[in-house]
Amino acid sequence: MNLPPHRHQCENCGAPIDELLCDACRHRQAGLFAVAYRPLPNNFLLYIFTILKSRLFLGLFVFATAPILLGDLHLNIVDGMMVYFSLFWFFIFQPLMAAQLRIRSLLLDITAYVFTGTLGVFFALTVESFWINHGANLLLNSHVLFISAPAYVLFIGLTEEFAKQMIVLLIFFFNRAKKKAWSPLAYMMVGISSGLGFSAVENISYVQHGILFDVLHHSVGLGTITALTRALYTPFLHAIWAGIVAYALGIVAQRGYRDWHLAVGAYLIAAIFHGFYDASLGYGDLSILDVALSYLVFLSLLLNNRRRQYLGVSKG
Repeated sequence: MNLPPHRHQCENCGAPIDELLCDACRHRQAGLFAVAYRPLPNNFLLYIFTILKSRLFLGLFVFATAPILLGDLHLNIVDGMMVYFSLFWFFIFQPLMAAQLRIRSLLLDITAYVFTGTLGVFFALTVESFWINHGANLLLNSHVLFISAPAYVLFIGLTEEFAKQMIVLLIFFFNRAKKKAWSPLAYMMVGISSGLGFSAVENISYVQHGILFDVLHHSVGLGTITALTRALYTPFLHAIWAGIVAYALGIVAQRGYRDWHLAVGAYLIAAIFHGFYDASLGYGDLSILDVALSYLVFLSLLLNNRRRQYLGVSKG
């Protein structure tokens, strides 16, 4: 295999690459399981300290004990578990993203999560309440899929997908003003965090309505079970839809802030996936198909960077 002149070798394993580390070593050093791949100190105290400060210990320990802490602190268990479920998906996506780019500080991800979980959700609720108060509810509640699906795309999908991109757009314009260049994958990670923050707060409302349904109808947990089931998987959906749009914004930034049609197209695609999913919940096969197509688009974009690298190597 002939390599372009600018390529060099991975510091760890010697593989030919464009950056300091090859994909495999970058994943090992930046991911959740990084401590399992790095040389550990011989000194016992340093060895224990290295483990204590690792993501593998801190992340999984906090994640495993969060339900206990919620009970001990007498916090609202419903609110806390909705955040818990969204963070579960963050721990899935973070190592996946770490395999594609060098993960930066988690501060930006936390900022995106909190920003969208507060201001983003407030914006979406305000806009959606406006539509519902002006008759959108009649279309959304239609039993005809060809009526409800476009309504969900227009009134829910477009609104919520924009709400999740507010923080991404702020970063986009800040980087443009400061002339900073970010990888599309970096934008995607912010979008994922934003989507997870949105889902955490939105699902609090769903579970509370589920509990209220059980109380009013004297049912045996039907509403609560439905709401909790939704809480388990909707963070995944909100994350991948937001990730698709954020990736497209990253492409626009990478190309010198041209090709806005790519970002608009991705936004419309995410809104269509979102709206059609909401409308097709009563049609099991259709909603599963929607999830499959959504994830296919997301994963294709996520792995596109690696595909382009391999194509560059083969052409070289």
